[in-house]
Amino acid sequence: MAEQPNVKPSDDLLSRADSKLLAHYAKLRRQEHELLSKLIETLEQVDNLPEDQMEQMRDALFHTDYPFMMMLVGPFSSGKSSFINAILGENILEVGAVPTTDHIHILRHGPQVQKAKTGDSTVVFHPNPLLESLSFVDTPGLESVFEKHDAITRKFLHRADLVLLVMVATRVLSASNLDFLQELKGYGKRSIIVVNQVDLLEEEDRQTVRNFVEEQSRLHLGFDPIIWMVSSKQAMEAQQERPRDEILYDQSGFAEIEEYLAETLGDRERIKQKLETPLLIATNVLEKAATQVQENQVTLTEHRNTLKNIELQIDEAATHQRQTVENSLAEIDRQWSEAAMRGSEAIGELFQFSRAFRQIISGLLELIGIASLLRRIGGRTRAEAAFEKHNVAEALTKIPEMVDMLGARLEGRDVQDLDDIVQYTNKKIGELPPNLKDKVIGKVQAPMNYDRSFLRRVRTDLDNILNDARRFETKRLDRQLTNMLIVAAIWEIIVIALALAFGIPAAQSANSGTLFAIFAVILLAALAGLALLPLRGWLLERAYSKRMFDLKERYHTILNEALKEQLAYGIQLRKDTTAPFTRLIESQAKLTDELKNQIDTSERAIEDVQKGLAIL
Repeated sequence: MAEQPNVKPSDDLLSRADSKLLAHYAKLRRQEHELLSKLIETLEQVDNLPEDQMEQMRDALFHTDYPFMMMLVGPFSSGKSSFINAILGENILEVGAVPTTDHIHILRHGPQVQKAKTGDSTVVFHPNPLLESLSFVDTPGLESVFEKHDAITRKFLHRADLVLLVMVATRVLSASNLDFLQELKGYGKRSIIVVNQVDLLEEEDRQTVRNFVEEQSRLHLGFDPIIWMVSSKQAMEAQQERPRDEILYDQSGFAEIEEYLAETLGDRERIKQKLETPLLIATNVLEKAATQVQENQVTLTEHRNTLKNIELQIDEAATHQRQTVENSLAEIDRQWSEAAMRGSEAIGELFQFSRAFRQIISGLLELIGIASLLRRIGGRTRAEAAFEKHNVAEALTKIPEMVDMLGARLEGRDVQDLDDIVQYTNKKIGELPPNLKDKVIGKVQAPMNYDRSFLRRVRTDLDNILNDARRFETKRLDRQLTNMLIVAAIWEIIVIALALAFGIPAAQSANSGTLFAIFAVILLAALAGLALLPLRGWLLERAYSKRMFDLKERYHTILNEALKEQLAYGIQLRKDTTAPFTRLIESQAKLTDELKNQIDTSERAIEDVQKGLAIL
């Protein structure tokens, strides 16, 4: 094996680091590994984040356990493979004048020469001592006839800790090389320009080429890169001599590289760079993820507005339905009041003072039983006739019709709203981006059936209340009226009897004063008897009004509770119908907000690790 560069191998990256550095590195490495693991879990939830970004994050996590990686890029036949062979002092990689590398070659340390191909990369294990500290990556040539080569190289670029842009001395800084350097700057990659095959140039031309490269780099990139002017051919020739031809090796420019590897990329610097690379990958991916999350938030904000619009429509429908119920209940209450007023008028008419004489006659007929016979012949009681005259039953009969009409109105509005809201929501679902549209669980559609049981369940109770209002009062009034007429008739009979008993003796005695007094008392007693009728009627009116009020309140309470259930049912129908859409937007909005917070937290965590790296 050829003599190796003067770089002392180590069992691991920290073989020559002091214990304090070791402890600090272990802490940072563990912190970085945990950070990247959590970050991958977070990024997996970001919609529309390109898969290649996730691959980069997984590579970053893998990179924390990978040796320091030096990646060579450049046009085909620029000498990338020969450069690696020269620095290792062995012809490990195939070299050719045509594009020979069609996929990534990764050179890693191993106890014996072995190759393992996975996807677009081939890992070459080799016992060369230098590979214990470094891994080299040989890439397909840029600008080759194979378009796939560029894509393979750029896809692997994020993994590199250090990038060497290799170019032929006779074709330095082509337009594509400058573009690629600019891309490296965008990646934030530490890079070095390697001008190979300088042995093809005259001595005086080498400095001219170096000056040109420095000048163009400064002009196009805004910084002065490290430039190595090398000849892989001379370096390999020097390595083949025993001992190594130091003069030729120095002339090849590889002595400068050896010094760089030994000093500039010593353990401390290599450790720092090794930890920085995954952070750089994570920072780049986080930036894209943050942008994507922000775009997702903007998209969801638009659809959040749709949710608010749907909520406003549902609230407006609820307000409209409640107003419809309130108006209808007020109208039904007015109908009850109308019935009560008509009933009071009927009662008042039965017991009015102007009809007292006729009522006394009716009372006398009740006493002798003729009135009951007449009622059986006529078929109607006095109270029933009075209530029919004032159309009390008619006012009560309208109430069930009003209830039926109210139920139909509520149902009609619910059904129409459901159709409108289904059409509107499906339109908005159609406007969702594919990644969100695919997450809609369930179908937005109006229900097949409408529950009409709320009013049906209470219909019997309501009808019973109305029947009580219609029938019981007339029977009760008839009993009260009959009793009152009998009492009034008896009263008047007693008064007449007393008048005869005291009046006749007074008349016979020809005492006019006594006769007048007796006549006055008898008249007042007779009038008092007649006044009992309207007084009793007034009391019955009050009792009737109170009873009708109580019946109305019972009716109102039962009906109102049933209507509340129907209103709640209608509102819930609207919410259930739009639930697949609302659940999606609410859950995704919550998830996106959480992702934004997690990304912000990850960015701060990266800054903390970077501060720790500054100590190195």
